[in-house]
Amino acid sequence: MSTGTGYDTPSKIDFLMMYAAHDAFRRDLARLVAAADSTTGDLTAFRQGWATFERYLTIHHTAEDNSLWPPIRAKVGAVPERLALLDAMEAEHSVLDPLMASIDQQLAGGGTSRLRSTVEELGAALTAHLEHEETQGLPLVDAVLTEKEWNAFSQEQRRAVGFKGGAHFFPWVLDGAPPSVERRVLALVPPPVRFLYRRQWRPKYEKSSPWGPAARG
Repeated sequence: MSTGTGYDTPSKIDFLMMYAAHDAFRRDLARLVAAADSTTGDLTAFRQGWATFERYLTIHHTAEDNSLWPPIRAKVGAVPERLALLDAMEAEHSVLDPLMASIDQQLAGGGTSRLRSTVEELGAALTAHLEHEETQGLPLVDAVLTEKEWNAFSQEQRRAVGFKGGAHFFPWVLDGAPPSVERRVLALVPPPVRFLYRRQWRPKYEKSSPWGPAARG
């Protein structure tokens, strides 16, 4: 679960999907570290899981860089503490990029002896960033942005995932989520989408997922 103030912190902006995505990234990191182990891991599962993780993390952080932090920066003026926080958010993103590129290179080249250590380094950096964002970044978002501006950020991510992409995204983001979170996320979408999720999307995802039932538990 999220290490910040959590899903139920009072705010004018609904951060439900932000927290759900953050928890999905944390969940996948743990699975990827285990799969990257040279002795007990599963490189085939790692490759499939990594492709999904990298895609959604890239969508998430690209939307933040394009549609979240810039409008906040335009509004905070010259308040040093707030500017320093925005600078930190951007700097933390920049630390992740070379680590992700290194993992891609190791997978492409076939030399994976450093894979687990690189994933662990990525995990430490990303986990620290997510916690920083939840404890300090989201309160600033709530204080500065309007719901319309927040929705522009959310909409960029929805466009990047695409309507058809929702068939994979929703089962992925809710994989292992508590029932209460699953209910709240599904309440955001129309009934036909909830029906598709339960009858088609989730069963298909579970059948094709590289992570077995034990990993998803």
